[in-house]
Amino acid sequence: MTLTKLGASVAFAASATTAMAGGIDRTNLSISPLFEDGNYAELSFAHVSPDVPGTILGLPLSLSQSATSFNMFGFAYKHQFNENLSFAIIADQPYGSQIEYAEIPGLAIVETQTFTGALRYEMGNGFSAHAGVRAEKLTGEILSSPGYIDATGDYEIGGLIGVAYERPEIALRVALTYYSSIDHELDGLHNGVATVATFSMPERINLDFQTGIAADTLLFGSISHAKWDGASLDSTGGVNWVTFSEDSTAYSLGIGRKLSDELSASISLGYEEASNTGTTLLAPTGTSKSVALGLSYRVTETVKISGGVRYTDFSDKTVTTMGTGPVLFTGGNAVSVGLKLGVSF
Repeated sequence: MTLTKLGASVAFAASATTAMAGGIDRTNLSISPLFEDGNYAELSFAHVSPDVPGTILGLPLSLSQSATSFNMFGFAYKHQFNENLSFAIIADQPYGSQIEYAEIPGLAIVETQTFTGALRYEMGNGFSAHAGVRAEKLTGEILSSPGYIDATGDYEIGGLIGVAYERPEIALRVALTYYSSIDHELDGLHNGVATVATFSMPERINLDFQTGIAADTLLFGSISHAKWDGASLDSTGGVNWVTFSEDSTAYSLGIGRKLSDELSASISLGYEEASNTGTTLLAPTGTSKSVALGLSYRVTETVKISGGVRYTDFSDKTVTTMGTGPVLFTGGNAVSVGLKLGVSF
């Protein structure tokens, strides 16, 4: 396994073992399959198991759980047309929420499905440009102070554009990608009455990088900034279900090491700053810190299996609501595992 291929393998531990992030981010988005050598396809799976208990201050009532477990699936196919031009289609579930309370009324189950098609043109001097289209569908149900809403939308369209610079001899790659916002309109029921809801997934800028730093050793990381501030779910009659008040920036940094021609390993650290106070029980987590371990095994020259596990620790957060009074969430954490099968041909 070359050092360049090592980078693509070990970085998976930081992406497929995602936990809950700012807004309703789950993956921070990625077009990494577009940078694989030749023709390539992959299947991925991740399971996230959070534990975010709370206590209603001033009342002898504990909230046994707020966030519940969820799964994610992904698929990607990349085709190399010639030495300059390539194309990738990526299916993933980048946003979502799985909040359910047992002791009090409170529910937020939000799911997305996104298909991305992107072209990449390599200029022959280390620089390349990529651009594409994203089709995204949003569905969800929320139970909170305005009542209960269950709504779904059609696929809506957004775009992406970016540039990259590579030096394969030292496994260097720096890629900058901009993702546009996507406006959603959903039809459904609010307390049994027909309603229309609107929500905009925010625009985002991702910076991904990797470079060899010693023999068989790779440094990799990312910065992802999403403009969640002001993103609001509203429905007919001016009913507001949730409004996000802060942008989100997530950082990760890791080291990968080639252990043999077939096996490589990685460790990475993650940090995302978020508000440790809030006004909705549908957002029970604050600032997060994480550590991820990953392994990649090349079964044959064309088949590789990558996997990882991540532990995420959430800072304490106080949520003030009209319905229950202040709620303190303490000791929150999440354990995530991911697995990916990649095939080159």
